[in-house]
Amino acid sequence: MKILFISSAPMDEAWQKWEQHNYPGHRLFGATELPKYGIDIDILPHEKYTKLKQISNQIKILGDLDQQLRILFQRSDYDLVYSGHDINVSLLTFLRRLGLYRKPIVAIMHRSFKNNLLSRIYVDLFIKGKDKLICLSSVIRDRLRDWFGIPESKLIVLELGVDLAFYDLKQKDAQVDQDLSPDNQPQFILSLGKTYRDYNTLIQAFAHIHYPLKIYCSANSASTVSNIPENVKLNYDPNDPANSAVLSFTELVNEYTKAYAVAIPLDIPPERTDSVTLTGCMSLIEAMAMGKAVVMTRNRQFSLDVEKEGIGIYVEPGDVTGWQKDISYLLENPQETQEMGQRGRRLCETQYNLDYFGSKLAEQLKSVCR
Repeated sequence: MKILFISSAPMDEAWQKWEQHNYPGHRLFGATELPKYGIDIDILPHEKYTKLKQISNQIKILGDLDQQLRILFQRSDYDLVYSGHDINVSLLTFLRRLGLYRKPIVAIMHRSFKNNLLSRIYVDLFIKGKDKLICLSSVIRDRLRDWFGIPESKLIVLELGVDLAFYDLKQKDAQVDQDLSPDNQPQFILSLGKTYRDYNTLIQAFAHIHYPLKIYCSANSASTVSNIPENVKLNYDPNDPANSAVLSFTELVNEYTKAYAVAIPLDIPPERTDSVTLTGCMSLIEAMAMGKAVVMTRNRQFSLDVEKEGIGIYVEPGDVTGWQKDISYLLENPQETQEMGQRGRRLCETQYNLDYFGSKLAEQLKSVCR
């Protein structure tokens, strides 16, 4: 069995970095695990026709035209298309629904949609034609089934699992550096990410918290607060607005190792509560893998409840006072904070890990081909 793999990020570059042990496998949505189960991977180069990429950015509803048109017209021997994001294969899905594209399509679902007429039209045209939808939470699955009538046979809940082996290896490398430092105690609250982040609220909260906060983001997602408190360090590359600050994963793990806890502030306006993506998912599972407690803006798309599992605390969107209270609580209770991190790590070891995700993904891909 052979699959063609694409996603919204350059998976060809990511695969090369993963082969060099410089990139975690979960960021390739389980593709790295598939050869273990007799599934060959053909990764489509992410970009060939720049003009088509530009058109795709302007007409996002059709997905990545550069990738899809190359798939449509190439004579590659593959059994199905696997996409790390549903929107990448929108045009192919539409053509498959019309019977004009024959290969099965399986896609990861990171999001749900508003329950309205426009969403129903979009789902009917660009989602229903997929052969299998890998939903990263039960909330997404339930809404696609109940609101949009997608058959349950097409829906599978499979929550993303972290590449523990990668982080364990990088942590050993980072620990060598830590041993050279006279102070290997936790030094700051760490916050990182560049998609739908609300750093303004977090920074306003830290104006009243006498403890260091270190943020790694992109210029596009950076805070617009005019007076950054002295205890807040904002890291990004102003010359590369869309990308995050340049950190190798070894350096990133080193930061995790030195962090007291992880803050995940999300920008979730009230009108987007039902349609926001699983933003913050990568930061959450990576913090869990590193054994760190989290304080996180509540995202109701998640199946995993950090408070129910005892691995962190929720803050409501835009709640400056809530961030002050919850960060202060962790700082005042170091033993409980450490136990939260340990519970998060155990959850990764038993369920939220790449081995489990990859094995279940392989089962689903094979079932589609059968």
